[in-house]
Amino acid sequence: MAYQEKKFTIPELEGISRESLEQHLALYAGYVKNFNAISSKLVEYAADTEKNAHALSELIRRKSFEFDGMRLHEYYFEQFEGGAKELHKDSSLAEVFEKEYHGYFEEYFKAIGNMRGPGWAMLYYDPVGKELQTGFAGEQHQGHFVTLPIILALDVWEHAFLLDYGALGKAKYIDAFFKNLNWSLIEKRFADIVK
Repeated sequence: MAYQEKKFTIPELEGISRESLEQHLALYAGYVKNFNAISSKLVEYAADTEKNAHALSELIRRKSFEFDGMRLHEYYFEQFEGGAKELHKDSSLAEVFEKEYHGYFEEYFKAIGNMRGPGWAMLYYDPVGKELQTGFAGEQHQGHFVTLPIILALDVWEHAFLLDYGALGKAKYIDAFFKNLNWSLIEKRFADIVK
């Protein structure tokens, strides 16, 4: 099956330029294209696994990188659709934030995003432990909480902020990211998991 590039309806964003957004979307499109190309090559090379052992191993290693880049960017861009909307103070997600982070979730999550180095800051929900988990994946195909659904994804690779804020502008970009979130979509992700 070939994956299709998703199209997102993203309004003008405060603090994130249209040019930066378009370049970021083009990078996402590359993940989709590369994943599809790798998938088709794997089928071709599987006809002679002995002859193609080296190529197969490299493609298999690369496949999860491309897939995770595709999926994480879909979470990321979806969060801006419909325009910025505040977190509903009486939502189940807001209640969990209050219980687990005592009103300081945003500050805590921003600190994760501002850690030295590129990667992804992510919020997950653990249905077994019935609690939120936050994490940082320096490589998008490594460092994840296995099986945990993603609630919020923040891309802090340089491509997300370099054009608008320069190499040292990660913190300003993260502030802009939070200003533009459509929390109703994020609340829905959470609600769909905890049903």
